[in-house]
Amino acid sequence: MYYIDEDKSINYSDADYYIKAFCSSELNRLKKLDDYYKNKNQKIRMRTFDDKSKPNNKLYHSFADYIVTTNTAVFLGSPVTYSSDTKDITEYLNILNTADEEGENIKIATACAEYGYGIQLLYLDKEGVLKFHTFDNKEVVLIYSNSIEKNLIYAVRFWTVTTVDNIQTNYVEIYNKESIRKYRNGSLIEETANIFTDIPIVIYENNDIRRGDFENIVSLIDAYDYIESDTINEQDYFNNAYLFFNTDYVDTEDIKKMKESRVFYGENLNPQFILKQSSNNEEIKNRIVSDIHKLSFTPDMSDNNFANNVSGVAMRYKLLGTLNNISNKQRKFKKSIRQRNKLIFEYMEIKSLTVPDDIKIIFTINLPENVLETAQTINQLRNLVSDETLLSQIPFVTDVDKEVERVKEANSIDIYGGGLDD
Repeated sequence: MYYIDEDKSINYSDADYYIKAFCSSELNRLKKLDDYYKNKNQKIRMRTFDDKSKPNNKLYHSFADYIVTTNTAVFLGSPVTYSSDTKDITEYLNILNTADEEGENIKIATACAEYGYGIQLLYLDKEGVLKFHTFDNKEVVLIYSNSIEKNLIYAVRFWTVTTVDNIQTNYVEIYNKESIRKYRNGSLIEETANIFTDIPIVIYENNDIRRGDFENIVSLIDAYDYIESDTINEQDYFNNAYLFFNTDYVDTEDIKKMKESRVFYGENLNPQFILKQSSNNEEIKNRIVSDIHKLSFTPDMSDNNFANNVSGVAMRYKLLGTLNNISNKQRKFKKSIRQRNKLIFEYMEIKSLTVPDDIKIIFTINLPENVLETAQTINQLRNLVSDETLLSQIPFVTDVDKEVERVKEANSIDIYGGGLDD
C-alpha cells in the first residue's frame, strides 16, 4: 500500500511512479501466490542438480488451490442473504441479482483467500445498469490517505494489450471520487465523471494484515513437493542401480550377453546391486500434511474423524480453527458490503428507487449439519422460545418470515375436506 496527503492530486507521471514501485515490490509477492494457487509451485519448479544424470522428478501438489477452494466454499458456499425490518428491499435485491452479486462475492472471496485482499469496481454498463467487477490484484495499485482513517483515495489500474503482430499497447486507468481517467501509451484518451460521492472501488480484506489463506504455509508445500519428488527419485535410483561383480574376469562382451539372456554365468562373480537405501518418509509426509491443514485452518476432508455419525458439537470442536477463521472473514466482508451498499444506495437515489433504511447482512457457514440433532433440540425448546427463533436454527430455512407464513397456511388446511378453514 502507498500513502499520500488526502488533498494531493496525482497525474499520469505520478501514477507511473507508483506502478513502477508496485512492480518492483508487491507484484513479486502476488505473482508468487498466484503461481502456488495455479499449482506452479516455484521451489520445486526451479530445482536443479549439478549432476545432470541424477533423476530430477518434479511433483507439484495443489494444496494452495485446495485451501482457497475449501475455505471459500465454507465461507460463501451458502450465499449471503439480506433482510430489513423497516422497508421492502425488493428493488435492492433486484440490483444485486442483475449484478450477479453471488458470483462476484465468490470471486472476491477467492481473491481474499489467495492474495489477502480483493478489489471490486462498481460501474454502469452501456445501458446504465449497475454492475460489479473483480479486478486482478496484480494490475491495481492502491493509494491511501496518510490520515488516521487511511481512506482509499486513488486506485491505479494498469495492463498491456499485445496484438497478433506483437505490438504492445499500455493502458492506465486512474480512479478517484471525482473521475475515472484512461490513458493509452501515456496519452489521455477518456475522462468520465464519477456518479458516486466516493471512489467507486471497494476493498475486501481477508484479515487485519491482508494475508492469504495459504501464505504462511508455502514452505510446507515446498517441503511436501520435495519429499514426494525425492521418493520418486529414489525409485529411479533403484531402477538404475549399478551391478557390481567381485571379479576381474568379466569383459564388455560378457556383460552384453548377460543383459540379453538375463542370466549370470562365470566363476566367483558374486554379483551385487549398489543403490541408495530408501528411507521410510511416510511419517514425515503425514506430519507435513497435518501441519498444512492445521496452520491454514482448513479441514482435511479425507480425515477419518469426519464421519456421518459425528455429533454437531463434536464436529464444531473439530473445526474450531476453521470456524474462527471464517468468523473473521465474515467480519471483514460485512464491513466491505456496508461500504458497497453506500454506493448502491446512491445509485438507487439517482434512479428514484426505494432506498432501505437498514440492511441486515446474514452469513451462513456452509458445513455439514446433523439435522436430526437440530430437530431434537428444536423440539425440546418448543414453547420456550418463539417459532421464528426455532426456524432460524434450521440450516435449510433461508427465509424465516416466509417459512412462518407457509407453516400457518399448512396448518389452516382441512386435510379431510381439502379446503381452507373459514
